[in-house]
Amino acid sequence: MATVVACIPALSMAQSLRCDGKIISQGSIRAQVAALCGDPAQVVQKSVYFRPLASVDYRANPITVEVQVEVWIYNFGPDRLMQRIRFEDGLVVRIESLGYGY
Repeated sequence: MATVVACIPALSMAQSLRCDGKIISQGSIRAQVAALCGDPAQVVQKSVYFRPLASVDYRANPITVEVQVEVWIYNFGPDRLMQRIRFEDGLVVRIESLGYGY
């Protein structure tokens, strides 16, 4: 049982990033990430449309929801891994480590 408990903190930190001594994680807002991490090397913006799960009969309820998606890539140089941060409607939903920067 102790082994499982020891792994839980590592799992909770799996999608986080440290910038300026602070932790950026799921749920952080875009302005906070920009203030702590600076400008990203690359930004991709798009809108994604989907139907809510409650809408079972698409002909009777053709409602779609628009979500603003931004993907920021940070390149911290050759000694650190690059980071990809996905925002949906201004909130961090995913942080992924990429290869080493350049």
